This record gives sequence, C-alpha cells and structure tokens, in this order.
Amino acid sequence: QATAALISIFAAVTASSLDAGAVRSFRAAQNELIALGAATNRGQVASTTQRAAAVRLIHELESSPMATGNPGLLFGDWKLVYATEPAYRASPFFSAFRKLASGMEASVTPQNAASTSLADSIFAVTDGIPFKEVGVARQLITPTRLVSQVELFVTVFDALLPRASSLMTSTAELQSPIAERDAMPLSTRLRVKKTQVLRSSISRVLAPVLSIDDIIFPTADVFERARPGSADIKLLTSVLAGSDPNGGELSSVDTSRVPDLRISRYEPGGGTFVWVRCGPDDDPIVMPPEDTAQ
Repeated sequence: QATAALISIFAAVTASSLDAGAVRSFRAAQNELIALGAATNRGQVASTTQRAAAVRLIHELESSPMATGNPGLLFGDWKLVYATEPAYRASPFFSAFRKLASGMEASVTPQNAASTSLADSIFAVTDGIPFKEVGVARQLITPTRLVSQVELFVTVFDALLPRASSLMTSTAELQSPIAERDAMPLSTRLRVKKTQVLRSSISRVLAPVLSIDDIIFPTADVFERARPGSADIKLLTSVLAGSDPNGGELSSVDTSRVPDLRISRYEPGGGTFVWVRCGPDDDPIVMPPEDTAQ
C-alpha cells in the first residue's frame, strides 16, 4: 500500500510538472507570435522568414495539449493580431464568396492571384487597390451570432481630401450548437446573413442625399438565390486558450495575466487568423443599429 501511495504521489507530481512545462512553452510561443504580429502589422508586411516563423509558432500552439477544447471560451470580443492572408479577409463574407464562386475560373488572372479561380482573382484585385489601409479587425461571438468588423481607410491626397474611413461589418448566424466540450478543431457552422458599412466618413458628406450606413447587402438572400448553400460556411477553431471563467486548463496552472488566444480558419478558405480577447482599453465593436435595437 505504501508503494502504491508513493507511485500515486510521483505520478501526480510528474503530471503537474508536465502541465506547468506545457503552459510555459505554450505561453512563450503565444507571446512570440503576438510580438511578431505587432512587428509586422499582423503579418501584412512580414518577410518570408517571419512568415515561416509564424507558421512554426501556429503549428506549435495547435499541437500543444494546452490548446484546450472548451467551446465556452469562443464567446466574447476578439481582436486580430496575426493573419496569413490580407487582414480584411478575417470577415466571413469572403469565405462565403469563395464558396459562391467555387469551380469558376477567371478569364483574366492578375499576377498576384493565388490561383486562376474567380475568387482568388477578385481577391487579388482587391488586395492591389492603392491608397487603402486596413485598421483594427474585431469579432464579437455570442451563442447566436458572429459580428465581424474591419476598419478601412482610403487616402487619395491628404492635402486636399480628408482620409475616408468606414467599418465594414458582416453578421453571421451561429447554426450549430456549442457542446460543453469538443475535440479540437472546434467546428461551428455559420450562415453569413448581411454585410454593411458603418460610421462611414463619406456618409457624413453625402448625408443630405444618401446615407451609406443605411445600405445593407443581404448576403444570405443574394448568395442563396445564386447558389444554394453558398452562404453557409464553417468556422474551424484549432486553439482556444485563456482564463476560462469555469476553470479552464491554463487558468488552473498559470496565474500570469496574458491575453486569451484563439486561432481560427474558415472553410472554405485559405487563411489562418490569430485573435486575442479584447481588454478593457480596447474600443467595443460597433453594432449595427438594427441589431442594437433588438
């Protein structure tokens, strides 16, 4: 009995040591990836070497036992800190568009297109629009919906025209229930319902004639008429880690205050998006007026 007790104690101490070591490794990789994102404008100006380092860190985080599987961590406000493709494509709209255009080839393919597909060709044209800047990208996820918002700035000639700004906002419904615990990656079905522009500086100029903020593109209605099922996509989340209010893996062994982390992809899609939970100093996401009134 004494031997069995010693074995149990040794096993517990060893497991605790392994947990602490895994947390330290996870946190080190997380902090390195966040720092890399900050130094490269969320990966948008990263060099080939920096991109390779980011891919290595993402793989390390996804392979860690600390990646967790608690779906409750998915909910809340998130801010994009790294993306393997242009940051504006963090919006689920572009995954739905990729599904809508699946199998379609472009008649003319831009040089910077990832493939000859129609979607990649259109994305390449969008990527190459001059004088544009992508600001903060945020997402709000609740048990019933995902609101994705990306700041866009357009500068033509500052001396004569003020910089135009807007918040490109897409809203999707969560269609699959969130289980109490699931294997990673966590798969969540979304239906992209609408896309709209909020707080457009151009609207303030055109206000007597036209309010761009009042224009709503009914994504689901239009896409479903053109190709049934194209508005339905998946959000695949491979890492959910942080201070779980219900007692998550990391909070039980690590008391240091670091941002909660989420790594997600869309299906269909090609990019990986790394998010941290917004803190008290971050501006809240701007909700569409019709949703705020509900």
